[in-house]
Amino acid sequence: MKKNKVKASKFLAWYFSSSDDVKSIGNRAVDTLLHSGVVTITAEDLFDECGYIPQSICENNVGEFEYVPSELQFINDLN
Repeated sequence: MKKNKVKASKFLAWYFSSSDDVKSIGNRAVDTLLHSGVVTITAEDLFDECGYIPQSICENNVGEFEYVPSELQFINDLN
Protein backbone atom coordinates (compact mmCIF):
# COMPACT_ATOMS: atom_id res chain seq x y z
CA MET A 1 0.00 0.00 0.00
CA LYS A 2 1.36 3.40 -1.01
CA LYS A 3 1.72 5.84 1.86
CA ASN A 4 0.29 9.33 1.69
CA LYS A 5 2.93 12.07 1.82
CA VAL A 6 3.30 15.29 3.74
CA LYS A 7 5.80 18.05 2.97
CA ALA A 8 7.78 19.54 5.83
CA SER A 9 6.70 23.08 4.87
CA LYS A 10 2.99 22.20 5.10
CA PHE A 11 3.48 20.23 8.29
CA LEU A 12 5.37 23.08 10.00
CA ALA A 13 2.83 25.71 8.90
CA TRP A 14 0.06 23.56 10.39
CA TYR A 15 2.05 22.61 13.52
CA PHE A 16 3.00 26.20 14.37
CA SER A 17 -0.52 27.50 13.78
CA SER A 18 -1.19 26.36 17.36
CA SER A 19 0.17 28.80 19.93
CA ASP A 20 0.27 25.94 22.47
CA ASP A 21 2.67 24.00 20.24
CA VAL A 22 4.85 27.08 19.73
CA LYS A 23 5.03 27.61 23.51
CA SER A 24 5.81 23.94 24.06
CA ILE A 25 8.73 24.01 21.61
CA GLY A 26 10.02 27.24 23.16
CA ASN A 27 9.88 25.76 26.66
CA ARG A 28 11.57 22.59 25.43
CA ALA A 29 14.36 24.61 23.79
CA VAL A 30 14.96 26.74 26.89
CA ASP A 31 15.01 23.68 29.16
CA THR A 32 17.46 21.87 26.88
CA LEU A 33 19.69 24.96 26.63
CA LEU A 34 19.79 25.31 30.40
CA HIS A 35 20.82 21.68 30.82
CA SER A 36 23.15 21.09 27.89
CA GLY A 37 23.84 24.42 26.22
CA VAL A 38 22.78 23.14 22.80
CA VAL A 39 19.40 22.65 21.12
CA THR A 40 18.71 20.72 17.96
CA ILE A 41 15.12 20.15 16.92
CA THR A 42 14.45 19.17 13.33
CA ALA A 43 11.20 19.30 11.40
CA GLU A 44 11.33 15.50 11.27
CA ASP A 45 11.73 15.33 15.08
CA LEU A 46 8.53 17.33 15.50
CA PHE A 47 6.76 15.22 12.88
CA ASP A 48 7.80 11.94 14.54
CA GLU A 49 6.63 13.17 17.96
CA CYS A 50 3.31 14.55 16.72
CA GLY A 51 0.18 12.78 17.93
CA TYR A 52 -1.67 13.02 14.63
CA ILE A 53 -1.40 14.56 11.17
CA PRO A 54 -4.57 15.77 9.41
CA GLN A 55 -5.16 14.55 5.88
CA SER A 56 -5.88 18.14 4.83
CA ILE A 57 -2.12 18.97 4.82
CA CYS A 58 -1.09 15.83 2.90
CA GLU A 59 -0.59 15.42 -0.84
CA ASN A 60 -3.76 13.32 -1.04
CA ASN A 61 -5.79 15.79 0.97
CA VAL A 62 -9.33 14.69 0.10
CA GLY A 63 -11.05 13.50 3.24
CA GLU A 64 -10.93 14.09 6.95
CA PHE A 65 -8.66 11.22 7.98
CA GLU A 66 -6.05 11.66 10.72
CA TYR A 67 -2.75 9.81 10.41
CA VAL A 68 -0.10 8.86 12.92
CA PRO A 69 3.36 9.82 11.63
CA SER A 70 4.38 6.23 10.83
CA GLU A 71 1.51 6.03 8.31
CA LEU A 72 2.94 8.88 6.22
CA GLN A 73 6.01 9.59 4.15
CA PHE A 74 7.73 12.80 5.33
CA ILE A 75 9.14 14.90 2.49
CA ASN A 76 11.79 17.46 3.47
CA ASP A 77 11.19 20.29 1.01
CA LEU A 78 13.02 22.89 3.11
CA ASN A 79 16.47 22.47 1.57
